[in-house]
Amino acid sequence: MNDRKKIQNYINNFRRKIAAYLRPGIGLSCNVHPTETDGAILEFIIGDELQNDDSYKNVTSTINDALSTIEQRAFGGNLDGFKFSGTNLIMEENRIIFIKDDSSSEWTDIAAQNDVLKLLPKTERSK
Repeated sequence: MNDRKKIQNYINNFRRKIAAYLRPGIGLSCNVHPTETDGAILEFIIGDELQNDDSYKNVTSTINDALSTIEQRAFGGNLDGFKFSGTNLIMEENRIIFIKDDSSSEWTDIAAQNDVLKLLPKTERSK
């Protein structure tokens, strides 16, 4: 997915929806790893006084190619055996990594809301 406008709309919606759950002064920067056809990986970095900047990386052929360029501890070795669909979530220390396929439903305002809810404890979801 290399539709920068659709990706940016999702990022903006995600930030807007998660802001209610973050304390003041917390920022979310995003490294975007787009692919030609598979979807994209969004690597959100969370921190005090962090600017809400977005950085678009070079387009790769596949999600697995993009994932191999990101330092993470969830997947290792030969990534060719992995097939990602929908939205997949990796949480590490100060990062949230979304691996999203290219279906339109994964990039909507509703998808952003659902992704925020996945991050919250069940007690917070009902508020």
